Amino acid sequence: MAQPGTPIGVAILGCGDIVMTQHLPTLIAEREARLIAVCDVEEARARKAADISGCDYYTTDHRRILSDPEIAAVFVCTPPWVTPALTMEALRAGKDVLCEKPMATSVEKALEVAAVERESGQLLQVGFTYRHGPLMDALQSWIASGRLGRPLQIRLSLFDEVWNPEGDPEHYGRILNTLRHGPPCLHDGAHAADHLAFLTGASPVRVTAQGLKTRPEFPSPNYNSANIAFDNGDQAKLEVGWFLPHFPKGEYQILGPNGMAYLDRSNAEAVLVTDSITERVQLSEDRIRSCFRAQLAKFLACIRERRTPVPGSREGIASLRLTQAIADAMAADAPITMEREERA
Repeated sequence: MAQPGTPIGVAILGCGDIVMTQHLPTLIAEREARLIAVCDVEEARARKAADISGCDYYTTDHRRILSDPEIAAVFVCTPPWVTPALTMEALRAGKDVLCEKPMATSVEKALEVAAVERESGQLLQVGFTYRHGPLMDALQSWIASGRLGRPLQIRLSLFDEVWNPEGDPEHYGRILNTLRHGPPCLHDGAHAADHLAFLTGASPVRVTAQGLKTRPEFPSPNYNSANIAFDNGDQAKLEVGWFLPHFPKGEYQILGPNGMAYLDRSNAEAVLVTDSITERVQLSEDRIRSCFRAQLAKFLACIRERRTPVPGSREGIASLRLTQAIADAMAADAPITMEREERA
């Protein structure tokens, strides 16, 4: 167990955009953690991350990090088809792990990771960053306290990864390669699936879905749409879209017989509207940065107290079961029935 007052030694495996723009600034500002090392298969990226953060060393060999006794925890920030092997190796090396979402690209591989987590006795947190913080807590509390009534209709849409192959060829190549490992619902849809589980407290039981390729050369449908039925009667409509030149604002609305609630991402506020009241919870800071800070604080607290992180592998597997069902329903052009999940 980490000693009180002593920063926890941390390292990062994978130095892509999300590390450079979010994880590094968050770690640098956190007094409870000390960033010791960064690693990437491309030396230039690892060196740049080390220069930005001022950490002790950078490397292209993750085994150096996993054998370093000063490092108690690692962030695995790699593509999801790479993440499981590194996560399992880190757990076996005695490191606690925060891995980026999704924790794998198949349920089977995610279950392997969870088995190693249990065997190793180490902690695993999954990076569903945007479930953390007062806005999501407000939405969940309004639902749990019955302010909206039941059943709920939730509308969620996520649009990202602008189509700009000539202006940003590196980004184009990276996202095109990601599409070879599954449609956007498996990747960005992981956040939405986790949000739905957190908000409804229910298990998805039936999924219908459609996919669209806006360009024939795409290896997977870049626009995904799904309707999801839950075992408590709630329903959700989910859209995930990549590689379009312009995006709509995106929905995050929860409708119930007694009122509605919504998350306004751009204004960083959650709003409840009923016949008698309009209630707001608003952040005074950048929403994304606040979520990363809350996520890190919870991970460090779990390490110090040796308690199971939430969201952890259980939530990561549940998210992946739903996103895989969406992908399967798209591929089959037919509804998918899911088994109810046991709840803790």
